Amino acid sequence: MELLTTLKKGLYQHFKGGYYKVIDIAKHSETEEELVVYQSLSGDKRLWVRPVSMFNEIIERDCETVQRFTYCLEQTEILEVAILDVVEAKEFEFEKAFSKAQKIISGMQGYISHRLERCLEKQNRYILLVEWQTLEDHTVGFRESAEYQEWQKLLHHYYSPFPRVEHYQSISYE
Repeated sequence: MELLTTLKKGLYQHFKGGYYKVIDIAKHSETEEELVVYQSLSGDKRLWVRPVSMFNEIIERDCETVQRFTYCLEQTEILEVAILDVVEAKEFEFEKAFSKAQKIISGMQGYISHRLERCLEKQNRYILLVEWQTLEDHTVGFRESAEYQEWQKLLHHYYSPFPRVEHYQSISYE
């Protein structure tokens, strides 16, 4: 499948103010029209598709011509990685508490997505993977927020030892 359009992956702002992450370009299976696949970075984090021509078009708003979507920055997400050792026999309680806590983190500025995975070899070990737009969205925006205090109350008493958190960034190969 040959795509004719090259559109930078990364962060875009819609003319109405919302931010979106361009994931890729796809081709319509019947018409072969090129479509942009993108995700809202607020609210329900819904995936959207739109013809490339519409995504790139200039529109009229308040007697001005503006880009429908304006490129902001390259895809530079930060991946937070935390290995969570939960007190043995507390795994079920932890998972219930996490189902509440995930609503807190998913509403934070700069949050993109998260996954919690359970280890097969060690039943009380989990790995938490959280994608953030920037490092500061996690280390300052979340960690210094009132919401983080609630996150702590829900989860921190389950850990032994307390988890080490690291941050990673994708390497691009060109």
